Amino acid sequence: MNRQDELEILIRDFGLKSIDVQFLDLIPLIEVMWADGRNQQPELNLLYRFTLEHIARLDRGAGVHTVSVADANDFLDRFAHRRPPPELLERLRNFVFDRNQNRSNQDAVRHRNETMLDYCMDIAAACVPRYPYGMHDRIVRDEKKFLKELIQQLPLTSDECPDPL
Repeated sequence: MNRQDELEILIRDFGLKSIDVQFLDLIPLIEVMWADGRNQQPELNLLYRFTLEHIARLDRGAGVHTVSVADANDFLDRFAHRRPPPELLERLRNFVFDRNQNRSNQDAVRHRNETMLDYCMDIAAACVPRYPYGMHDRIVRDEKKFLKELIQQLPLTSDECPDPL
């Protein structure tokens, strides 16, 4: 099955809109936000900032206005303000990463991945369950687990992940 067929199945099975394809790069941020079971305002603020940068990048790449803020808000209403099924998020993330592996400009893909990972770490660290928190409790266990999965899945260059001591 090719990527287009897979995308059509995802659209059909989960009731996605065709414009949602433009926002799939937001999925890992949404996953880390929901990892602890709730969306909190500092996390949403970071997600919205990334979304605006994403829209600007899409517009620059196309040379024209490609998506609207209303399109983004509709997507975020369905994914960031109401928790989507975790299996949908995982399938969409896998689709995005598979698609990105076949892009011709891998330097741009790596840069996008780095930016996305930076935002995911910021989202994970944005809220803590209680103060004071323990030495290893700034990021909750489920968020750490997701970040580890994400790091394993992303193609990063060796200078981005230094060898341990």
